[in-house]
Amino acid sequence: MNNVWVFMEQNHGKLQPIGLELLSECRRKLTQDTQISAVYFGEHLTDKDKDAMTFCGADEIICTLDSKLSQYDTHYYAKAIENLMKHERPDVFLIGSTLQGRDLAPRVSARLNTGLTADATLLEFEQGEKLLLLATRPALGGNLFATIICENNIPQMATIRPSIFKIEEDKSRASTLKEVPFVCESTSKVKVLHSEKLTHKKVELNKAQVIVAGGRGVSNMFPVLKDIANLIGGEVAASRAVVDANIEQKDRLVGQTGTTVHPKVYFASGISGAIQHISGMDKSELIIAVNTDPNALIFDVADISIIADAKQVLPLVKEELKAILAYK
Repeated sequence: MNNVWVFMEQNHGKLQPIGLELLSECRRKLTQDTQISAVYFGEHLTDKDKDAMTFCGADEIICTLDSKLSQYDTHYYAKAIENLMKHERPDVFLIGSTLQGRDLAPRVSARLNTGLTADATLLEFEQGEKLLLLATRPALGGNLFATIICENNIPQMATIRPSIFKIEEDKSRASTLKEVPFVCESTSKVKVLHSEKLTHKKVELNKAQVIVAGGRGVSNMFPVLKDIANLIGGEVAASRAVVDANIEQKDRLVGQTGTTVHPKVYFASGISGAIQHISGMDKSELIIAVNTDPNALIFDVADISIIADAKQVLPLVKEELKAILAYK
């Protein structure tokens, strides 16, 4: 039987969504002939997290519990994976392309002498006697997408950007639990002396249902964009040009090097539609785009295209929304 492992990231004991996203996508793409295993490291594993992994597609949960694994440490986590791979190697090993994943995955792939496709945005599988992973990622500055296959070594590894795949639960599912002891004779060279939460509240664009985004064409109109977003309970997002000009913070960046979003409504104003931006928002349910250039690439993915100057359109939208809300 073929098998796929998914690394389940946790932060201070809280299971992160990326692992559940990957489990859900694997369950959707793979037949029951392929066993999907969730790999969890930490100090404890709650029944709630075990159920979440199971319902999202895990046939098996492989967990290593130890106080040294309570928080992420490159040395201990890489060692824990190495221990698991001594006894069994999966065909495919997937890790989220998060801060943890981007640190952990290259180290693991080097130790296992296998390849790694980094920052993939699309997963496909060829199932047969041998399971092949086809991981697609932006390449050459985002001007094309490359599908990468590493068929000569296992596990075939990839890191995948968060918020690409939807979490899908099936509460009728069941799984088995396998506990593997943690063995590590060496000591980590990293010692955490103190940790402190950021005072800046990070914008969670990936959870927004409505996003009002602006590009270079409306770089001086972000106060109006924020007014519109506040009126409809949305979030403001920005293109790379706006973030590079220090008009908005990086956590509002949508695109290849920012956040991938799929809201119910994405309102793009003054955004031309570079592929780097489109790759982060083209799965939105409804895309409304405003641009003066009728050939702007953003119109290729827009459901509603408005060829006009966004600087003139935005104040009209704001006033119209205020009038509608006042009437209600």
